Amino acid sequence: KHGDHDECLGQPLCSECYRYDHHLVWQWWAPELWRRFTISLGRALATDLGIKPGKLRDHCSIQYAKVAEVQARGAIHYHALIRLDGPALLGIGAPAPDSITTSRLAALVEHAATSLRYTVPPPVEGQAPVVLAFGPQVDVKQVRDHHRPDDPDAALKPAQVAAYLAKYATKDASDATTHRNNPHLQRLNALCRTWATEAALRQTRRDTGQPCTIPLWRGGIDPYAKIGKRTRDLGYRGHFATKSRRYSLTLGALRRARARFQTLLAQSGRQPVTLYFVDLLALDAHDTDDQVITVKDWRYESTGWDTSTDQALATAAAARAREYAQWKATTTHPHHSKES
Repeated sequence: KHGDHDECLGQPLCSECYRYDHHLVWQWWAPELWRRFTISLGRALATDLGIKPGKLRDHCSIQYAKVAEVQARGAIHYHALIRLDGPALLGIGAPAPDSITTSRLAALVEHAATSLRYTVPPPVEGQAPVVLAFGPQVDVKQVRDHHRPDDPDAALKPAQVAAYLAKYATKDASDATTHRNNPHLQRLNALCRTWATEAALRQTRRDTGQPCTIPLWRGGIDPYAKIGKRTRDLGYRGHFATKSRRYSLTLGALRRARARFQTLLAQSGRQPVTLYFVDLLALDAHDTDDQVITVKDWRYESTGWDTSTDQALATAAAARAREYAQWKATTTHPHHSKES
């Protein structure tokens, strides 16, 4: 392993031995692995509660916020905060079942992560399928509001939770995704383009009726057909920050707050009143999705001029412009005749 201050940190010890194909397969399928982890965790919770997985939302709901951190070698790994709420209909922060304690939830999360296996198709014909799993670095820690995980004597504040996710979302992201003067990342970049080209050739063979050993993915396309569009992301096709809908404030609520702020700001400009931003929070508690309507209705109206007068003026202006261009050409070059 590299030392913490090694100048070659982020480069493989042996570039010929490094499994670039497995690295890129992990990047491409990591979002799907995370999706299957959330499904596995829900099933584990249902089993622990003694209910069917389809009835889980009637008893509790899993909420999470995760970020994808880019390591120095260009590999993605996840940091996530997972919270267990009560029934989904009760909203954010509803109490979870008493039988699922914090330690029990941590054990279920670790079991779901370590036991998950997902087989993906190979990127090249003739190769064996690849089995993906979360590695031995899975680290599950309990988060309690009365102390910080890194400082047991200090209380945990909401801002520190947001800062935890923001820290890993921005940590070394610019350095790890810069391909210049980095042979390791350049090789991953080139492999992305190679696989995209091979996927296009496979699709062409399928269209002509020739057999192909790599199965099609959702939508009837090659599973690696779009990997070329993620070259700059080193093959990672997921979002670098995601959350479940009821983990915290939704984007819809943020849009409503911005629209309300613009309305109040316009009103304060017309009337000599003081605008307090704190009032926005009080109004948000009584806000609904129906109070702000965004209309996006585009349709073709017509092509051309509105009236015949506008058309005549435009035609006359164009004729005068052509006459002026011809006159200027003959004036600038008098030895050229108009016929020439």
